[in-house]
Amino acid sequence: MATFFEHKRPRQFEYKPRFYDPKKEQLEQLKAKYGENNGETYNRRINFRKAMEEQKKDKIGAPISMSKILLFACIIVCLVYVLCEIVLKWA
Repeated sequence: MATFFEHKRPRQFEYKPRFYDPKKEQLEQLKAKYGENNGETYNRRINFRKAMEEQKKDKIGAPISMSKILLFACIIVCLVYVLCEIVLKWA
């Protein structure tokens, strides 16, 4: 009767989550390539590069201002007008 009321415990396992961090991997590759450098300039250089890349991405994704669009439109209209006048004079 003792085995009839005995509850089996669920099997336990060790779960170690693994996350992929490309920035950390790149940092480790740079450290392996150039050696371990505990100086502040090494970390500052890497942070500067990351900041410049992020700034470049933000600048590319920024919308064009309305004044630039109007300026380009005026230039194109003027060029089309001048080309039409030249073609009409030749004809």
